[in-house]
Amino acid sequence: MILVRGCPRDEDGGVNTPTTSAPSQHGTAPRTPPTGRRWAALALGAVALGLAACGSSSSSSTTTTSPPATSTSTTAPSTSTTGGSSTTTAVTPTTAGTTSCATSALAITVGSPNGSAGAIHYQITFRNTGSASCTLYGYPGVSFLSSTGTQIGAPAQREGSGGATTVTIPAGGNAYSSVAVTDPGIPPCSGSATATQVRIFPPGQTQFTSVAAPSGLQVCSSPNTPAYSSAIVTPVSTTAL
Repeated sequence: MILVRGCPRDEDGGVNTPTTSAPSQHGTAPRTPPTGRRWAALALGAVALGLAACGSSSSSSTTTTSPPATSTSTTAPSTSTTGGSSTTTAVTPTTAGTTSCATSALAITVGSPNGSAGAIHYQITFRNTGSASCTLYGYPGVSFLSSTGTQIGAPAQREGSGGATTVTIPAGGNAYSSVAVTDPGIPPCSGSATATQVRIFPPGQTQFTSVAAPSGLQVCSSPNTPAYSSAIVTPVSTTAL
């Protein structure tokens, strides 16, 4: 708040006018004190100068700080748009191949003997009786049974190592294996028996099929040795004997 000093008045309400003193003997006129209006003018001027200085200082010292811009990148799934509708394409994996041939879907037979030096070979045929293709991979399990159902000697051993391939059998088609039965008269075989049935497990299956053995099939009944096997079986293939 600015206080403005009023002008001094006399008793009858008039304004007291200061008298001017006579010049001094040194020739310098005495100073006249400022009147009320001059005091007001000076005060207003001082206030105006102060406000101007404050305004200049405030404007020069004010700093506007803007926050840094943040850039956000979002990757959307790929879509295709046709006729105003948007469709997102999903990739669905597909499974190739067919199922393994079940024992119940195979007709298994043992062929006639085919002799060679020291062994008799028999072809085993797997016929797909199902309505769709199926596959076989690996070696069948083969053993020989007596007339009482007792296994004779050891099961047939696998030929070598490796060599197995996946065989696809179409409906009504065939796959083949063979079993070589060693002549029981060759040492170290010490005994033999006549087989009446051949028990066969298709590759990868836990159920077997028993088929009639060819007439006169003789099998060594003594245990195998590292250098001797009573029978050897080959992996399934598309090639017949």
